[in-house]
Amino acid sequence: MREHRIKQITKAITYDTRISIALMSSFVVLTLQYFILLFFNLSDTKNGSIVQLISKGIVGVLFIYAIPIVLKKNKITFLLTYFIAIFIFLLNFFLFPENNFYLSKLIFPFFFTCLPAFLYSISIDNLFVFKEIMKKSSVIIFIIGTLIGLMVFTGNVSIGYYSMTLSYYLLFPLIMFLDEFFEKTSFKSITVILESASIILALGSRGPILCAIIFVIMKMVKEFTKLNKRTIILYVILLDIAILVLLFLKKILLYLYNLLLTFGINSRSLLLFLGENINLSGRDAIYKNVWAETMKNPYLGIGLGGDRRVNGEIALYAHNFFIEIFADFGIFIGSIISIVLMLVILKSLIGNNKEQNNMCAIWLSLGFVHLMVSGSYIIDMKFWIFLGILFRNIMCKTKHQNTITVIRENIGNEI
Repeated sequence: MREHRIKQITKAITYDTRISIALMSSFVVLTLQYFILLFFNLSDTKNGSIVQLISKGIVGVLFIYAIPIVLKKNKITFLLTYFIAIFIFLLNFFLFPENNFYLSKLIFPFFFTCLPAFLYSISIDNLFVFKEIMKKSSVIIFIIGTLIGLMVFTGNVSIGYYSMTLSYYLLFPLIMFLDEFFEKTSFKSITVILESASIILALGSRGPILCAIIFVIMKMVKEFTKLNKRTIILYVILLDIAILVLLFLKKILLYLYNLLLTFGINSRSLLLFLGENINLSGRDAIYKNVWAETMKNPYLGIGLGGDRRVNGEIALYAHNFFIEIFADFGIFIGSIISIVLMLVILKSLIGNNKEQNNMCAIWLSLGFVHLMVSGSYIIDMKFWIFLGILFRNIMCKTKHQNTITVIRENIGNEI
């Protein structure tokens, strides 16, 4: 009986590992792809397209490798999810024919990347296994991102004015090691945090900085409820640093900006932070355009892909999750979706399960916060993983169990 139970647990861990590797493969492979394209100067070339095709193939194979497990665990959920998604898309094709050109472009990323990510993340039983794969993936991404940063600083490659892509890749190790820093402060976590944040600030956009700040605030609020000697010391140090930074913020930013100029790097983020007013980079006009069109038909909105039609090819999507939701589904349904989502997020953040709370905070920072200023929820894989984690937490009481708990209950603490 005991040996049978051990085999069951081993199999469960193996299944979760395969699903987790499939989910993380996209982040690792895309970061490596970005490195190859830069290093060999293959962007916008035929060979570059081949590299991108190979990358998609590798991720696709890993997803296909894990799909039998997902179907075995959640076959009904899988079929029901795709049925609902197909129904919504078909409904939009008929109700908003003016959006069909843009809607057709959403089919592949949504149905073959985002929905699988949602269903795979729902199917993870053991969050500990998932987090371990996330940590290992973040280390690989950090190493690749650091190499890219070094190549840019030494002038061996060029990323242009700035790279939003690189900054969001490096957000992954930044969040993972911020999490480790709050759990157990170490030299490794501090090193990764400082290097990742520096590269993002120098070469990337402001969105990842916002995501990291939100994550730090969530962790500090959570840690504040369990004060001990270590957390008190940590909070005093962080508070002192925060006060010093705020007092000399302009001088610090100006010094960093001038320092980067000596390397030939004109940091867009630092330049915008040095401005007197908050610069929305034209997003305010995008918000107004989409909202104005939505208000012309507030009950149904402008349909999926409607924000692309309104903004045109240059501006593309709405750049704000809630505005996009209202535009896609109208004010009434959009409000319901928004309220339900916020309640589920809140429940997942303040529940009694520490592991679930922490995973929700991580993926909230990785997959949701940035949608307030950039990206589109329809085609953002990180958002759908976050959504899958939320749904998994809802299902957890009746379906999922922590593997360590199962071991202790069924086999004993000696294992």
